[in-house]
Amino acid sequence: MKKKMAVFFFAAAPLFAVAATDSCSDQLSALNTKIEQAKKYNNSAELSRLNIARDKVKTYCTEDRQAQRANQDVNKQQRKVKKAELELQEAQQELEEAKADGRLDKISKKTHKVEEKKLKVESAKSELAQAQADAARLN
Repeated sequence: MKKKMAVFFFAAAPLFAVAATDSCSDQLSALNTKIEQAKKYNNSAELSRLNIARDKVKTYCTEDRQAQRANQDVNKQQRKVKKAELELQEAQQELEEAKADGRLDKISKKTHKVEEKKLKVESAKSELAQAQADAARLN
């Protein structure tokens, strides 16, 4: 069951992927679209919130700042990949020790743990690739 859930998660990940750092013009465009929808449906509370958000983007968003955030995100994701790879190595070492002991119950647990760590590494690498694409787009 867990394996099916993990497969679904990784298969659906691109559907949920959103650029962590959009350019200022992309943010303004998205907000303007939402503002038009809020006006269309006479949603004054949403309209007020979106206007505040648009004003903040206009005031504080700069392309340099967005590029800097994207680069910071790449660095964060690189650290996450390294950590996941280290955890995978540790799990593989524990599996080898369990095999050396010959205990089938531990071998089964450690094998499952190795598979989980492999999925974690794949996920981290996918997030890193997305962060790198965002950074390349903004730089």
